[in-house]
Amino acid sequence: MAAAYFHEELSAMMPLPRDFNEETDSPPYPKVTVVASHESQVARASQFRIVLQRLSGNVEIELALISKNRQNRNSSSYEPLLVGNVKGRKCILVDDIVNTGATLERNVEQLKAQGAESIYAWATHGVFGPDSNVPGRIQSLEALDYLLIANSVSNDCRRRLPSKIRQLNVAPLLAEAIARSLHDQSISSILSLESMTVERYDG
Repeated sequence: MAAAYFHEELSAMMPLPRDFNEETDSPPYPKVTVVASHESQVARASQFRIVLQRLSGNVEIELALISKNRQNRNSSSYEPLLVGNVKGRKCILVDDIVNTGATLERNVEQLKAQGAESIYAWATHGVFGPDSNVPGRIQSLEALDYLLIANSVSNDCRRRLPSKIRQLNVAPLLAEAIARSLHDQSISSILSLESMTVERYDG
């Protein structure tokens, strides 16, 4: 779902040329790099890249990694080390969770320093406590276009989330999975990567 969201956003950024022919030409697509926010997110980022690449009509989508390069084994601080090509490209950071925003902030700064054209982020869960200042911290990241999170966690921030934090509604996907489970149907086949079509439980 997240890859489809970004695909629609990226496609809308590239207007069709006047002489575009739907029968013979491929729609223009920006240069994109999917970035794993740290080592444990490489598999997630790789899967995201595969889906985005197929949605784009097999335009080449690159993969990069920001490694947590610790100065010494016992230190909690680290210097982010970027592996991959991001210069002049639209970058999508992929992570599983954002709670303090510290990793996101460091990664955004690293990508900007390495010449990324624009920076987006996707995290499955955004966990912000009732008195959290993290939404404001994310909003203040000038180099970040926006962070997309699933509405998987109820965030009682006592205020609306700022404009740079967007929420993706996963309720239809969960409902589909529950219906399939109750009727002994395949849950993993909801999204077919071979055809890129979503199968529905038909009752």
